Amino acid sequence: MHMITMRLVHPPVAPKTPDKPSEVLMAQCTPADGVEHVWARTHQGHIDLVFFVLAECEANALLSARAVCERALSHEPALASWQLSI
Repeated sequence: MHMITMRLVHPPVAPKTPDKPSEVLMAQCTPADGVEHVWARTHQGHIDLVFFVLAECEANALLSARAVCERALSHEPALASWQLSI
């Protein structure tokens, strides 16, 4: 199990922060992602994320977490104007 941290940010014109960002992200997970749990904490201007991922190595876990974030940003209306901060 690997713990991967990520951050979502939005542009200066603040959209409404999703009520339950961890649920929004978990809805985009597939079994192949290996994501067991997503923890999220919202702040003004960003959302801190921690993914708990079953993967062979940390690099694969990072790729899975990033793929879930990108999927959510592309498909979830609540995250339409948000971006992944690297």
